[in-house]
Amino acid sequence: MQKRKQKKTKPIGKIEFIFNIISLLIVIGIGIYFGGRSFYYYNVENFRVVEGNKTLNGSIINNNKVASGEAEGLHQDTDGYYFKGNVSNNYVKFSNRLFRVIGINKDGSVKVISEDIVASFMWGSESNYENSNLKTWLSTDDLGIYYKTLPNPERFLVKTSYSEDRLNGSKVISNNSIKKDYLTTLTITDYSKANGKESFLNNNRTFWILGLDDSADNLYVDLDGSVESSLSYEAYGLRVVFTFKKDLNILAGDGSYDNPYVINQGTDFNYVDNYVMLGQDAWKINYDDGNILKMYLAKPIDNTGSSYGKLSMYDYTEFGSLANYLNGNYLKSLAYNNIINDSEFFTGEVSDEFSYDYKNIYTSSVKCKIGMLNMFDYYTGYLDNFFLMNTTSSIGEMIYVYHNTGLLEETTTDDVRLAVPVITINRDLIKSGDGTIDKPFKIE
Repeated sequence: MQKRKQKKTKPIGKIEFIFNIISLLIVIGIGIYFGGRSFYYYNVENFRVVEGNKTLNGSIINNNKVASGEAEGLHQDTDGYYFKGNVSNNYVKFSNRLFRVIGINKDGSVKVISEDIVASFMWGSESNYENSNLKTWLSTDDLGIYYKTLPNPERFLVKTSYSEDRLNGSKVISNNSIKKDYLTTLTITDYSKANGKESFLNNNRTFWILGLDDSADNLYVDLDGSVESSLSYEAYGLRVVFTFKKDLNILAGDGSYDNPYVINQGTDFNYVDNYVMLGQDAWKINYDDGNILKMYLAKPIDNTGSSYGKLSMYDYTEFGSLANYLNGNYLKSLAYNNIINDSEFFTGEVSDEFSYDYKNIYTSSVKCKIGMLNMFDYYTGYLDNFFLMNTTSSIGEMIYVYHNTGLLEETTTDDVRLAVPVITINRDLIKSGDGTIDKPFKIE
């Protein structure tokens, strides 16, 4: 039997080798192209799911992103997204109050600022932020005021990064020392990035801004939106800044003023910034510890043309003083005076020979049924031209007056201004209503 001759394998020629390599590269390229497209459309679809779940960051990005060349809108940069110009679609409602979105960080967290001022007081005794009244008032410890008004804040918030940058003419010089805290205030960098006085951050109020000028003096935003220098013992409004966690669900809203994004808070809520109707009077709650509601009259009263009193200390035993009137004839006129608690109101001097430290107010107090708004209470800025129960001297004749522009005025105690009474009641007295101005809480 003859053996079959084995065929010799013909070597691959140079042209065929090149052809095979090119073919292989084409196949790999096609795989990368269609794989990349699949990955892209998966991400797009996944992002649509985020939007479908109505997350705050997803809704804002999908609804508002604009091209980088446009003057106003939601712009993207290396840090995430930021709103620029006089936008009107970045309103958020949380804990019964209104905020504006400053921007969205790379991790999806959302930085916001209170739409209005939340208090007005002196920066402090020195210009640096870390030792300021603002930092203490916004802290999470026992001396912090605003943090206590938020229901379960750590469920919704992450810490906000900030730095004390400098303003040199119109140029912002960055400070590389970055700090973080749950609450802070608007930085000169964020104000400038949003386009300053030509942006949504200009709300026709005077308020402090975090940053220093070349002389290491503090900065504030004036009524026209311009940034000005100030000494630390002057007094302006405060707007709070914090950052929401990423992917917080919203209940409704399109970001407009009349239809803001509403954060879904579930069962984490309190009564702060809600209204209570007692008799014919509407009161607005500014403190809720779960047992006691502290609230101020939603409309200032004219105390029949009388002055504050002889001295600036709030003393209800001084005949003819405003404190005496509120705890005497005014209290008797209230049909619901039997449910008003005796409460402690702090009357210490704001300033002393060493400092303008708000902790000074805790050095003395008075216990009575009706007090007045303190300079360091939390309250929204719509009320105007009323006495605060703070003094520059317990034996002096000067008293502070609040204006809804954010400015504080010092005037003599024989001047005549409005008064905003403050009372406390037990929380369990609330029986009906939803807390809105149209359907306030009622006790029966």
